[in-house]
Amino acid sequence: MFKRVCFFIISFLFISLFVFANDVANNNVSKVFVIKKLEFQEVNRWYSSYIKKGLEKAKEEGATLIILELDTPGGLVASALEIKNYLISSEIPVVTFINKNALSAGALISLSTDAIYMSSGSIIGAATPIYLKDGKIEKASEKEVSAMRAAMRSSAERIKKNVRVAEAFVDESITLTEKDDGINLDNKTLLTLSTDEAIKVKIADGVANSISDIIKLRGLSEQSVITTISEEKYDFILRFLISPAVLSVLISIGLIGAFIELKTPGFGLGGIISILAFSIFFFAQVFVGESSYIAPAVFIIGVILIALEIFVIPGFGIAGVLGIVGIFTSIFMSFGVNNFKTASLAVFFAIVISIVIMIILARFMSKSKSFSNHLALNTDTANYHSSVSYDFLLGRDGIADTFLRPSGNVIIDDVKYDVISDGAFIDKGKRVKVVLVEGSKIVVRELNA
Repeated sequence: MFKRVCFFIISFLFISLFVFANDVANNNVSKVFVIKKLEFQEVNRWYSSYIKKGLEKAKEEGATLIILELDTPGGLVASALEIKNYLISSEIPVVTFINKNALSAGALISLSTDAIYMSSGSIIGAATPIYLKDGKIEKASEKEVSAMRAAMRSSAERIKKNVRVAEAFVDESITLTEKDDGINLDNKTLLTLSTDEAIKVKIADGVANSISDIIKLRGLSEQSVITTISEEKYDFILRFLISPAVLSVLISIGLIGAFIELKTPGFGLGGIISILAFSIFFFAQVFVGESSYIAPAVFIIGVILIALEIFVIPGFGIAGVLGIVGIFTSIFMSFGVNNFKTASLAVFFAIVISIVIMIILARFMSKSKSFSNHLALNTDTANYHSSVSYDFLLGRDGIADTFLRPSGNVIIDDVKYDVISDGAFIDKGKRVKVVLVEGSKIVVRELNA
């Protein structure tokens, strides 16, 4: 009996020890999340969102380590600074795996992580801000260079890297010596480092040609669970839509559609085009992560205020002004607080394009006899006078039955007609005169009191 009791006790202890050891082993298995590189990816607003989402997903799933694989020629400083903030705020250690290139903004991103590993043949550096002017590349202002230099310096200090080398990535006036800095550099050359040079001057932490190499260098188990975060199925569409040029075109289309809608009776093609263009614009902005739903909400409020001004409130006053301000404020808001410069350029070009096309359309519409009819998709014809020709109305007087903004209704000899003003808005109740008849289009002008 005693032997049996001892056997059961020993068996129980062995089983318990096995379960405990297995649990310990499982707990020691690290969860490594790899934010996959995109070949020679420009640092822009979409890429900032891509990294932010990757960091959030890794945190949600309890990652032990995040590896940011990088291959970039650089890009927008504002986006690089956003990414820097995301990285240094991460509660999970993040290391950079430079797999070929970390130039310009890529150097700042690399220095914002806890360690830097470079594959053989990779480079890092050349981070001075530049911009394109008249087809030529020019260095940014001293103010922008100073801000970038400070960002590089603070990032290098945080992870105890060579601060002077980090500054030399940005400022070609910095001189480095082999004795003090590990490399010779004159005061006319912007610094770019190879893998071996980066390790020598204490910028990079080691050579790694694969994710498994980094896992070994970090002292993690070879059985670590590796999860790859990469571009999602429809991200290429979002990347296209979030381009400043495309956003500028969408704003232009939206404004032109609204112009056509105002120039034609009823709700027609112009209104549909405008709604679609602005819907796509705000969809892209919200889903890239720069904008909240507040921006499109402000836009809708602006449209409502303008509609009230046109159809309800006589004259053009505070509601119309607030509506216009609301619409353009919402557009700027959608770009995010760190992208005011990008927003300004996009809106500027959108307005220029819109004005040019509106002028062309206005001239075409004034010469086309059927333009407004072709565009009107839903016009209420109840109580309207219909005739083959309206030439008999030329020179006749009438009363504006609605506000003409610029289209609307007038009453002439107790008959309601669908008309367009000759350009100026006309308030309801004002006396008007028919100054032009082209086919079914009737153009009126306000009579002086």
